[in-house]
Amino acid sequence: MTKQKKIISVLTAAALLCTGIGTAGISQPLTASAADSIESSMDWDTLNIAGGGFVSGIITGDDQMYARTDVGGAYRYDYEQKKWVQLLDFLNEADRGFLSVDAMCVDPNDDDTLYLLCGCAYFSDARTAIFRSRDAGETFEEIDVTDLIQVHGNGYGRQCGEAIAVDPDNPDIIYCGGDATAGTSGLIMSEDGGDTWKAVDGYGKLDLFEYEINWPTWTEHKVKTTAEKYDGGANGVSTITITDGKVFVGTSIKGKANLHVAEVGSDDFKPLSEELPTEQMPSRINLDPDGNLLITYINGLMFDSGTGYAYKYNPKTDELKDITPTTTSNGTAKKLNVGYGGVFSDRHDSNKLVATTCAQWYSQSWTADAWDRDAIAWGDRFFKSEDGGETWTEMTPGNSTSWGGPLEANYLEDGGHSWIRDKAIHWSGSIAIDPRNSDQFWVVSGNGVFTCEDTWAECPTIRFAADGIEEVVSLDFISRPGKDPVSVIGDYDGFYHNADGTATQLSPSMNKLTTTTASTGGIAYCPANPDVMVRLSEGSAMGYYTTDGTTWQELPNVPLSGAKAAINQLEDGTYRILVSSSGKISYTDDYGKTWSTASTSDSLSSTIWMCVDEKNPQYVYAYGYYYNQYYFYSKPKADITDARYILMVSDDYGKTFKNNQTVCQYDQCDGAYRIAYLDEGTFAIAAGYYGAYLVTDYGKTITKMDNVSYCKTMGYGAAAKDGDPYTLYMYGKPADSDPEGIYRSTDCGKSWVLINQNHLYGGTGNGNYLVGDMNTFGTVYMSTVGCGIVVGKVNGSEDPKPVTTDTTQTTKTTTTTTVSTAASTKDSAASTTIATTIVTTLPQTTDSTGVSTTASGKNTATVPAGATLYGDTNLDGRVDITDAVLLNKAAAGAVSLAAQAAKNADCNANGEVGSDDAVSLLKFLVQIIKNLPEVAE
Repeated sequence: MTKQKKIISVLTAAALLCTGIGTAGISQPLTASAADSIESSMDWDTLNIAGGGFVSGIITGDDQMYARTDVGGAYRYDYEQKKWVQLLDFLNEADRGFLSVDAMCVDPNDDDTLYLLCGCAYFSDARTAIFRSRDAGETFEEIDVTDLIQVHGNGYGRQCGEAIAVDPDNPDIIYCGGDATAGTSGLIMSEDGGDTWKAVDGYGKLDLFEYEINWPTWTEHKVKTTAEKYDGGANGVSTITITDGKVFVGTSIKGKANLHVAEVGSDDFKPLSEELPTEQMPSRINLDPDGNLLITYINGLMFDSGTGYAYKYNPKTDELKDITPTTTSNGTAKKLNVGYGGVFSDRHDSNKLVATTCAQWYSQSWTADAWDRDAIAWGDRFFKSEDGGETWTEMTPGNSTSWGGPLEANYLEDGGHSWIRDKAIHWSGSIAIDPRNSDQFWVVSGNGVFTCEDTWAECPTIRFAADGIEEVVSLDFISRPGKDPVSVIGDYDGFYHNADGTATQLSPSMNKLTTTTASTGGIAYCPANPDVMVRLSEGSAMGYYTTDGTTWQELPNVPLSGAKAAINQLEDGTYRILVSSSGKISYTDDYGKTWSTASTSDSLSSTIWMCVDEKNPQYVYAYGYYYNQYYFYSKPKADITDARYILMVSDDYGKTFKNNQTVCQYDQCDGAYRIAYLDEGTFAIAAGYYGAYLVTDYGKTITKMDNVSYCKTMGYGAAAKDGDPYTLYMYGKPADSDPEGIYRSTDCGKSWVLINQNHLYGGTGNGNYLVGDMNTFGTVYMSTVGCGIVVGKVNGSEDPKPVTTDTTQTTKTTTTTTVSTAASTKDSAASTTIATTIVTTLPQTTDSTGVSTTASGKNTATVPAGATLYGDTNLDGRVDITDAVLLNKAAAGAVSLAAQAAKNADCNANGEVGSDDAVSLLKFLVQIIKNLPEVAE
């Protein structure tokens, strides 16, 4: 079933950030039906690694179980397949911030009604939204609440929870808490099942959100929160529970009461108990079947291993009881007052409890010889009670009940994923007993999820159980002819992706060289011999190479850190390894014993992407960009024309680069500088909002693809049939009116077919790659911001054949500036036209902006017809980088602007449109100036 999303907006103009990018309410679905899209011929999933990132929470209903992550979306557990299923794969790049799920809850009366509170301070304009599903996550509605609260699901305290709850007595009533508020309260509520929301002013009057900060820090958008920095403890509301007609709200503050209670619907909030600590913070509240609150406290919001507690509170009798787990030393039981992530009860038996510490550093073992191997995993501790918390039994894997005694719990098991071995269960902010199996508990970790199916046994076994959860951030990827593909990732080196669907971690680990991190940023293979590979550390000048595809050796003396790579075979059969970073290229012909700097006639600001010509390897192509101070730095005097994409060519195996050409202006598009090889002397390159270009004749001729309006990245893979050029893959849009997605071309970019707009997983993320499989036509791999490695494959239906569109291409021996757009080759019904109310924070001219206030407390700013919205060159009601691109083209005389567009483009209000206006607009977009028009004083 194709997942769909619709938006219900409760957004006000005041809540939007000073980026000039607006958000609007949309009532229709944002996806096209399968009949309208070539996507119906494709299957999309993720490569199997399992885990690899922080699973920040687990919740259960009567029959369902859900998990959330900090950057990788939300999941439902599929009991039949015994794996987790991603629920937010429909999010596109603009909405990738919603992959940071800050909190979640289910309707206590209906497991299929799910609410997700999502937002990220540094993505998607820092918007915050609640996603509501009535069918267990198959489809969602989006309710924007940015004007009321904001959350950072990848921030401090993200393991706390859950900061959203449904009233079991009236499921139309929902309470939700934010990390920050631009309104009057960090707590909001809905009385209509989430359609509309309002501030809970009684909570706001407690003055717990006492700090005013910029959110995010690089904007002037002011919010109130609970700490002086959003990345230093601004966790706001940490946990909410509703029961017995009362709402309980925990707040991440110290030094005063931080757990309050009020009657549902009341504004009269009071501290729950004077006996509760104020120098620790509430981390989580769960309910037992008797209606008691199980409350846990932590000392800090990240890896602070200080003091904490666990309590049981009876809301009917107001009785509070300390149930902090105990340990036994010398025969004496003693309270273990450390931070706790949660205490959870069997839903059928309130006497049976499980508990986890949070952010402790205690020994866990995978094997009996772990101490001898110096392989102890340092993480959290786990406990169980069968008398409601009166007494506890520890069950931390690999530890003995006493010196030389039996194990508390067996050694950890990897669940079929060998890469996790010797890694700890850590940062465990949530633990839960399976709703379908009282013998089984689940606990979250910074690297995935673990489970135990024999909890009440004398010596239980805990194993890794993150199947289906894919949260690695892949930074580079290769598919080799006749070989299995290989990835490199942040934190955990990378993997061989085996033909049987398993993954084998690269070894030795990069942290053997760096001693700090295994993050690996670059990988390459030699086209003449795919067994020859090199992989490079993301943050250090270190790496490994292999000549047989499996045995890796240190590549010494790497001159550049954070590099990308290429490998060439020289005429004498030896290999040249090239690395690039920060505008430089170096190479070694003796596996790192000596290094030389390649000669280039141009200075670049970016890492340079390199590609060896497979059929004529003396040619090496290099592509990157240079930018001036308006793209953050370089020249002391601003010259907007020199921010550019640059192509360089070597005809001596990468020793000397020449024939340098300026492709087009650089537009701040993230890393749009990959090279898609097609055939001898022929390749394609991405240029962000300037589209894409076809390069022929070994780099001498550059042709603008008029049928590409936006291209974030370009990749290539196996041809449709033997003898044809390689297949092209593009993330972007053929025409401005086309949906954002992945497109495929089998004719060197003359025509495109849409193969994915409904399973974008937030776009191409940090790695920004599309890599076509070199062995199977139609298979393509995509990086993500935190959802693992996406793979698309042609399904059993007949592969659709591209329909050639008529395009006009202007060819020169230097870059063209052709800007006409041709239609993409897809059914036009798959494109959704959205007519919305414009929402903006930009200053308006004397043509006043209408502002209306509705009964629900929503403010909507509209731009009346004929009003001037400075900077909105493309007349879409918002101001962003796409306007800057169009304005630059207009200033260069490449396009003509309509009358209203010309008024909007006059960013310095002098009655003319020129390069000065383009400079003013860019200064506005990067926060050098705060308002448009820029008027000289």
